Amino acid sequence: MTTDLDSDGVLDALPPELVQDRSLVVIAPNGSVNTGTVHGGQRYTATDSPADVPLVRQGPVRAKDLQAARRRFARPPGYTAGLDALDSSGVLFVLGAPGTGRQTLALNLLAHGHAEPVLVQVDGTVDLAHWRPRPRGVHGYLVMNLADPLALRPWDVSRLEAETEKAGARLVVVLRETPDLARVLEDRLDVRVLRHRPPDPGEVFSLHFASLCPDSQERSRRRRRVGQETLAALLPPGLPPGRAVRVAEALARPGPERRASAAELTAGLAAAEAARLVSAADDAPALPAHLFSVCVHQGLHRNTVLGRATELLALIRADPAWAGRAAGWRETSVTCSPAAAGRGPGTPPKAPSPYDGDAGRPALALPAHADSRPALTAAAAELPAELAAVCAVGEDGDGDPVISFLWPAVAEAVWDEVCRARAAWLPLLHVWLGAAGDEEQAERAGRALAALAVRTAGRSLGLLADLVRTGQAAAAEVAGRALAASSRLSPAAATARELLENWSGEPDAVLRATVAVACRPDADGLPAEDAMWLLRRVVDAIGDEDAAVTALHVSRTLLLRFSAGTSRTRAVIVRDLAVWASAEDVAGLLAALAFPALVADDCDWFGGRLVPGKEFGEVGDVGAETGESGEEDAAGPVVCLVGAALDEASAYPAMRDALLMWCAGAAGVPERARQLDELFARLVDSRRPGFLRLLLSIERAAETTPGKALAERSLARWRGGSGPAAADPAAADPAE
Repeated sequence: MTTDLDSDGVLDALPPELVQDRSLVVIAPNGSVNTGTVHGGQRYTATDSPADVPLVRQGPVRAKDLQAARRRFARPPGYTAGLDALDSSGVLFVLGAPGTGRQTLALNLLAHGHAEPVLVQVDGTVDLAHWRPRPRGVHGYLVMNLADPLALRPWDVSRLEAETEKAGARLVVVLRETPDLARVLEDRLDVRVLRHRPPDPGEVFSLHFASLCPDSQERSRRRRRVGQETLAALLPPGLPPGRAVRVAEALARPGPERRASAAELTAGLAAAEAARLVSAADDAPALPAHLFSVCVHQGLHRNTVLGRATELLALIRADPAWAGRAAGWRETSVTCSPAAAGRGPGTPPKAPSPYDGDAGRPALALPAHADSRPALTAAAAELPAELAAVCAVGEDGDGDPVISFLWPAVAEAVWDEVCRARAAWLPLLHVWLGAAGDEEQAERAGRALAALAVRTAGRSLGLLADLVRTGQAAAAEVAGRALAASSRLSPAAATARELLENWSGEPDAVLRATVAVACRPDADGLPAEDAMWLLRRVVDAIGDEDAAVTALHVSRTLLLRFSAGTSRTRAVIVRDLAVWASAEDVAGLLAALAFPALVADDCDWFGGRLVPGKEFGEVGDVGAETGESGEEDAAGPVVCLVGAALDEASAYPAMRDALLMWCAGAAGVPERARQLDELFARLVDSRRPGFLRLLLSIERAAETTPGKALAERSLARWRGGSGPAAADPAAADPAE
């Protein structure tokens, strides 16, 4: 018994196994049919449907969705090829990344040529090997994200092509693109595969902007207020169509008074994107791991971004408190500067919660496994789909792949969102950032920690002490960079400077090493005077156990700061080192040891300080040698440090080599020769035994030794002078 009462609709809801032979199907509206079986006795068994066979779920595409997809459709590359494939076979597989407009493309392909198309969407779990279209009334079928396309066989595709042609319909199957999937489908199924690429974001933006803001003059006014440069940055190549639509919606907000400026438009879009990503990260640990890695390392090599994400993901999964943090983030907040909140135009500021504790102590406890660093896996996971949609993989100057946000402002907006609404994540973030793998990563990590400090008004800096004490060896490097950057950024500056001052005199060597890092120029933050004052405190607190390590940190900082510094910065360093050298303590010894490297780095700069009459007045009087003008003599600190280094047995070889190199560079250059004459003359007048040792060693050296003639003239002047050393030059030990 059969019935024609709405049989198509009923049959569509049945498992495909039951509709292959319609003679076995009975449709009885409002009735009851005995579907049991009788074997021998009168036993009766009834079932609704086989429990292990899912129903086919499908339904019409909503009219408003179809209208929107057609009205503002920007044709992507490959659209014409897709139409040709559908016209020839009726079945098309479309591959693309989520969020790139795959569904919009499929709907427009299916609706092409029809004024009022009737389209049906089929659930992705359907078994296409047994599915068939309705016999009439539908123009096209859409299958999104088919669960197992490789379960199909070539004859299944042939049947689908025949069935769709018979029904006067077309079928588009949309799949997530994966490596080699297109090739496998073409080889195994002999089907047409269209690899979808998103349309030009500028075209998508223009279509939606014109629809949302029909007045052309008003559109021009809004564009001019934002500026073409900002719009180009917000609509880069590869931007997903959905994000281009968001730009149009933000720019077309109603009312002339709502016209956004460039900064407001960019901040608002970035804040919305960051809020979406952070919110989606609550229940998916892979997403925050990759999100934070892109925020910190965007623009670096792809392997760096993915490898660091793998490390953070391992920390997240090993942290038993992570689930509790994710579940209870609403109960934890930190003080956030409204100016750094990154909110969109018109969004009221969120009232910050007060912090009434000690800024120097940890605001939140670090995870117990701060001293562990997970090993890198052989191959890091790819970016999650939600994040990949807003990132681009480009190439650096060497052709290596790099990952960055399509909207770079999203990175800063993510820190705004984390500090505003996910403060419970901060301790784990600090542990991860403190395990940077190299100098470039350490620089990025320090910058990120400074950004967090600014958004928490310096409160998150309380986590750094435990981090450098219990973390990886790189933790001091990262923390030092963070403190230096924070020291110049309000409202974290006061807390950062307080910590630097306190740590510079701490007995804990690792804290003082962190201060030495903070004084480097590449950390960007501390003025030269402040850096030298802190370094002197670090040196004065040196103990027997950490003397060598701390001296190495300070010496390296001095050289880096001198090498990268301006002339004024260099003058401050030399002036203060001369003060150090005048003391009979560790600071004096370290000044003598560090100075030869500075001379070797730039002899010409030191030569410029020796020009007669040049004054040191640009940095003020320090109580050293003064000229008739009453201002400090620029050559005085240089002569003092050269003499101190030559007097110190451990520094003598390096100072001798630096001076010989200087002499070699002065050959044939009269100006440099005059500078060296001035230096040696002043050293003769200073009557330093280390300088006499140098002159005697050069006198006894080969004739080709650089500075031979200068040394002989200086030695003759020495012998003609007065004083104990002049009476008997041989009294000085010429030993090398």
